[in-house]
Amino acid sequence: MKKLLITTVLAALSCMGHAGATTLPDTCARVQVAATQPHGNSVLAGHGYDLALAGRPNQTFHATDIAASGTGMGQQALRDMEDVASLVLLATMTGHHSDGCAQDYFASAAAPIMDGLRAGGSYDLTWQGGLLTNGDTKLSFRRAHLHLVGAKSASAPATLTLETQGIGITGSHNTLLASALPQQASANAAVPSGSLVELAAAITGHPPENVMVPLRVSSLSAQRGAMQISGNGEANLTGHTDASSATGHILVQNLDAVIDTLRNAGQTRASAALILAKLFGHHSDNGGTSWDVSWEGGVMTVNHIPLPIH
Repeated sequence: MKKLLITTVLAALSCMGHAGATTLPDTCARVQVAATQPHGNSVLAGHGYDLALAGRPNQTFHATDIAASGTGMGQQALRDMEDVASLVLLATMTGHHSDGCAQDYFASAAAPIMDGLRAGGSYDLTWQGGLLTNGDTKLSFRRAHLHLVGAKSASAPATLTLETQGIGITGSHNTLLASALPQQASANAAVPSGSLVELAAAITGHPPENVMVPLRVSSLSAQRGAMQISGNGEANLTGHTDASSATGHILVQNLDAVIDTLRNAGQTRASAALILAKLFGHHSDNGGTSWDVSWEGGVMTVNHIPLPIH
């Protein structure tokens, strides 16, 4: 589940971009919007937003409604922000990269935000009725919201809040993901704004080995029915989830519900691992169980013990 949250944060962070009127290259992806309604110079709302990766008709992203706003942003810059964020979200969730998504596009599409962050500006992006498809697998959410705030200092990181509600998945052959996917999740974090353009390019294109963006998570939470997870920590993000790393502290409420869910899904190794983890976890008076955790090289460890979650 932490892998999913890191992936979710990877997608959300990547909406940063550069100045000037920018067109999404057909070699990267194609976008259609049924209706667009400007609201002044710094707010843009759209209805019926559809994006598809170039050459991959089975990898698509649909949003019933999409809205972007930002300090000093014109209509084209707001549209760029919507396109880049949606593109990276789709590429991250499907795990597909494209040679046609050049880094120059992200650098060009991101300058207004980068300039605004250095001036202490703030930015919002909201999707309603989202549906990401990857062949037969369909990941949906009712609402996703990203709020980003800069600082009037070249060295201060940008801070962000990401909230996703009403998450669901169908058609997946990954029973662990289908059984444990959070129905809602949120994260509050700080990240160096100057690193985000190359991260966006790495996620959608072929990431070079040296892309690594530090992220400090002050809080994260995820919930699925009675299962609740919260925590904090630090991560180093790359263009590939398995090449990223993270350390932190995780608190689980209703751990027995998590174990039962995994067992009922046939995930005997994962449920057995959590039963073992429960024995050496720290138990609180309110029924929660907590651990120090890490993610590196595609392996999750709890109190330095690797968990067999694959």
